[in-house]
Amino acid sequence: MKRTITAIAVATLAIAGAIAVGSPALADSGGVDAAKAALTNRINLRLTALQKDTTVIDGAKNLSAGHKSTLQALVSQDTAGMNALKSKVAGETTLDALKADATSMVNDYRIFILVGPKVRLTNASDSELAVIARLTMIHEKLAALVAKAKANGSNTTTAEQQLADMTSQLSKASSDINGQADGLLAVQPGPDGAAIQAKVAAVRAALSSGRSDIKSAESDAKNVREFLKGLKSK
Repeated sequence: MKRTITAIAVATLAIAGAIAVGSPALADSGGVDAAKAALTNRINLRLTALQKDTTVIDGAKNLSAGHKSTLQALVSQDTAGMNALKSKVAGETTLDALKADATSMVNDYRIFILVGPKVRLTNASDSELAVIARLTMIHEKLAALVAKAKANGSNTTTAEQQLADMTSQLSKASSDINGQADGLLAVQPGPDGAAIQAKVAAVRAALSSGRSDIKSAESDAKNVREFLKGLKSK
């Protein structure tokens, strides 16, 4: 949130200052030029952020095809929008026009508080779901081995309890994570930054809860493996 406030503030300080200094002569080229330079710099920072988002998308191994396509389109669209706005800013001649451009740069795109989180949290969500799928397969294999050990006369009560907990944790993780990315991708930019950040925070919290569940499931799987190894050493 601090980063967003700073970005908006820096983008508009020069404009506000130019109005104060230049009044009543708003045509003062120095004031317009200073505001234009400040706004162009803010746009460049957003273009750099979008390039980093592209790197994340291109390097993601677990993004679903649909999510990857959606994110690529979003970043491409916003990059084009930022470049168009940059060209518009270069041709502005009044502080009022630059103020309108500064507002558009923030409210119409929300590069920092929405686009970046969409990329990173969607990648995290799909990665967690991939881990859940892998652990589900591991659970099936471990359950078969424990059942075999039980049939051979071993006391498998603890291992069975751990497998049951593993199932519960994976189910909870799936519940926490499923639908979060799609919900986030549906969030649109706008003037209410606080509302956008609240939605992003809710998704981040759900994914964090999912990660905790996954770690518990991994711990259960490790314990069952240790139990099976112990049987082999007897």
